Formats: sequence, C-alpha cells, structure tokens
Amino acid sequence: MARNATPRTTLKDVARAAQVSLSTVSYVLNNNEHAARISAPTRERVWAAAARLGYKSDPIGRALQRGYTNQVILLIVTWDLATSHSATAMAISRAAIANGFELTVHVADDDAAAESFLNRRLLHHWGGILVLWDSPAMAASILPQLAAEGVPVIDLLPDSPAGISVVTADREDAFRRGTAHMIELGHRQIALVCDLNIRAKTTQRKLAGYRRALAEAGLPADDRWVENVNEFGFEGGHHGYRRLVARHPDVTGVICINDAMALGVIAAAQEAGRHCPADLSVVGFGDFAEGRYFRPRLTTFALSPNRVARQALELVVRQRKQPKAERREELITEEFIVRESTGAGPARPG
Repeated sequence: MARNATPRTTLKDVARAAQVSLSTVSYVLNNNEHAARISAPTRERVWAAAARLGYKSDPIGRALQRGYTNQVILLIVTWDLATSHSATAMAISRAAIANGFELTVHVADDDAAAESFLNRRLLHHWGGILVLWDSPAMAASILPQLAAEGVPVIDLLPDSPAGISVVTADREDAFRRGTAHMIELGHRQIALVCDLNIRAKTTQRKLAGYRRALAEAGLPADDRWVENVNEFGFEGGHHGYRRLVARHPDVTGVICINDAMALGVIAAAQEAGRHCPADLSVVGFGDFAEGRYFRPRLTTFALSPNRVARQALELVVRQRKQPKAERREELITEEFIVRESTGAGPARPG
C-alpha cells in the first residue's frame, strides 16, 4: 500500500513559523529590492524557519508569476567569432552565476542557422539574450521585435539595430589611438588590414578610428592603403601584407583588426626581408597569448571581457525591472599595450 506523500512546505508555513507576513517571507527568500527594508533579525528568522521546515523554492512557479525565467541565452554566430571571443563567453558564464542566471550558449554556423535557432524557441519568457553576431542579417532577425516587446536583448558588438542595447569595446577609439601611436613615432605610410565583408560591424568601427587618426594628423585617408581580406587570422595577415606591399612597397606601419592577422603580417614581412620594428611597425587588437610571446612581442589592445560581461548582465537585470527603459550604448575603453612591434618611423629631412 502506497504511503501518502509528505506535504510540500509552502511560504505560508514559513511565514507562520517565523511569525511574519507572507509578503515578508516572499521578499526575503526571493532577495528582491524590498528585502533591504526588512531588519536583519527578521531576515535571519525567516531563513532559519525555512531551513528548519525544509522549504525549497519553486523556480517554475516564480517564473510564471513574474512572466520570465532566469535563463539567459548567449548566441554566437560563426565559430570564428566563438574562438576570438572565448574569453568573453567565459566571463559571461561567471557573471551569469553571480547574477542568479542560468546561461545557455549556442554557436550557429552562419546567419541562416542563427535565424533557425531563434525561430524555434519561445524567447519571450527567457530572462535575456546576449548576442555576438557580426552581420547585417541581425537587423532582419526577430531580435529587434523581441527587444521592442520588452525582452532584454544586449548586443556585444557595435552598431546594433535600433532598440537594442549595446555593451562592447570602443573599437573606434582603439584604432584611432593605435594609428595615432604610429604617427607619433614618425610613420606616414600606414595601412590597415581588415575584413569588411564578413566582419562588417566591428571592422567599420575600426576603419572609422583609423581614418580619424589620419585626419587629425592632416594625412590623407586613401582607401588604397586599406587591405580587405576574407581569411580570419594568421593567413589573412600573411596574404594581406603580400598584396599590400605589392601596391605600396614604401609602407612602414600596419594596424590589424586582430592579433592573429598582425602576427601574419610580421611573418610575411620577415619572409620578404623586412624586420619588425626596424623596417615595419605593427599593431594588433585583442591581446591574445601568442602575441605576448612572439618575437617581437606585439603592441596591441587588451580587451575587457569581465567588464563587458558584468555590464551586460547588469543591463539585463535593469531592463527586466524596467522593460520600457530607453535602450543604452555602453562603450568600454580598452587598455593600449605598447610592446616591441612598434618603433620609430623612417628619418625625414628637416
């Protein structure tokens, strides 16, 4: 004969045992903004009663009550982007735990796969969506509609569709400073190796910073000094430099959209008999471990994944509490690390 199941302890049972109101128990156990107004002895009494009675929270019930779960999606589109932003993904995982969220990471092969993933899920009830999607296709996806309906959608790359908040590195400022650094060293023939086709959103910001630095120094911004490549890393820099130097053998400075490309540029230059930084100065972006141990050690920008993650998750919490709040753009200034790959430009008469 089956025994009767032990009745589940409820909030009312905890309230009765702690001799407080039901709302007080709810505030304390859910640790919401009202809990701060309750005295420390009362909070301790509530927690002690809950432990004594064996009370277990009901996350599904809480989610139904407030209209959304504590699940957060990190959507990354393309494995190249997942590789280059692995530190950001790990930082977001830690920040999600700190904010009481459960994180689901999904890497889509391409734009179509990302669309399919989004359309297969009931995203209105998720706690928030963080996105690494460096493609114009993001603007045509369901994400702007979800943001308009109150779902926190945070773009971790620049130039997001209207209505979607942004938390990302200030790439334009970084490339302005990196280019200005080489100008200050005396370089005037400065090129940019980039990818405007596949990584359009981030590359456009970097290109804008490069052009700003040239304009501020009174130098012409000639697009013939911009080498556009489709390979993501070392190969892109290696092939890009060879094509670039065929057009401009007098190039003395190159700034690249990531560290792997910068190392490819240095390797190709060395194969052509040019030494870095004696004959060519090179700046990267990302502060990858390889650049710290390469010879010469790479001048670059250190990303701030922990700051990006923390501010993005804080924005998810804020927008859940205030769904109609105006969307925000938070650009994070990155640290410029000057190492051995940049040096004085060629001497000039006078």
